[in-house]
Amino acid sequence: MRTWKNILQQACPSVAFRANEPLAHHTTVGIGGPAELFCSISTKQDLTAVLQIAIQEKIPITILGWGANTLIADRGITGLVIKNTTNNLKILDQNLTPKDPEQLTARWQAATADTNMPQFQDLDYDEKSAEQVLVEIDSGAALPVLIQKLVRQGITGLQWFTKIPATLGGAVVNNIHGGTHYISEFVESVEVLDASGNKQTLRASQLEFDYDYSRFHHTDEYLLTLRLRLYRGDQERAQAIITKWSRQKQKQPPRSLGCVFQNITAKQQRELALPTPSIGYLVDQELGLAGTKVGDAEISKLHAAFIVNTGRATASEYLAVMRQIHQAVYIKYNVSLKPEIFFKGFTQEELAFLTPL
Repeated sequence: MRTWKNILQQACPSVAFRANEPLAHHTTVGIGGPAELFCSISTKQDLTAVLQIAIQEKIPITILGWGANTLIADRGITGLVIKNTTNNLKILDQNLTPKDPEQLTARWQAATADTNMPQFQDLDYDEKSAEQVLVEIDSGAALPVLIQKLVRQGITGLQWFTKIPATLGGAVVNNIHGGTHYISEFVESVEVLDASGNKQTLRASQLEFDYDYSRFHHTDEYLLTLRLRLYRGDQERAQAIITKWSRQKQKQPPRSLGCVFQNITAKQQRELALPTPSIGYLVDQELGLAGTKVGDAEISKLHAAFIVNTGRATASEYLAVMRQIHQAVYIKYNVSLKPEIFFKGFTQEELAFLTPL
């Protein structure tokens, strides 16, 4: 019988394919139905081969990294889910011509009225005078492990993203921010597989980086490797940042997907005469919703920008709590919040409440 599993297994015998894999085991929040077909891939060669076969056979593809900012529907995901754990690292060039990183206007503003928000800017420092180094890293590299590995070799720059649970590829797809820094500052180029299964190299300037955004939000492209421009910086100082930020991050609630909505804009903050753009402050101090529960999904009392799984929460319960927050903010402030997480396996109708009104 010619099934997707048989086709993929025959073409890629080094990869194990499993049907109906529970995806709750592969997310930080512990929520998610089964994958119709699932595999875990640890080499770029296997990742490329599996993707090309799946594209050729028109099998729907979902790439899952750390599973830290993705809400997966209770019904699960149709097609093939690939857990990307590729992690090869190469140091390519240590004599780069210095170049200032492109900066975005970060919306990290310290929430002065929100005691849960760490004062990241107090830890910031400039590395522009340090020697720059080019490194090539597979997209499935676990960011916390990668940061330590690089610093041990005297390569700095990524310490600002300490304790963010993500793969490098996922971090770039969502252009994560750590304090005043975006990861896009360090991206030189990326190698992708396009919708036709062909390899392409894209420069950082082609990636449409913005706040929690890149072109990968709207293209059918799959990250294979990334080239980052980092520093031969102050190893001890970078390690001190890692230690300090690790302590700060311990304040964030476990069994969550991180902040579920983006902070409001500086313009919205001014118009609403709010002391901070922090969504956590809005939900907790302005709306009094901290502790609100639907089933086992709860707005965290520790940090109200987070929704936590307190037991055996379902995706529908989690989404119901998101809907309550979204509607409450819209009713009081006429602001449609933008989600900071991804959704897999849901219908358009289930997510309709997130459409700007």
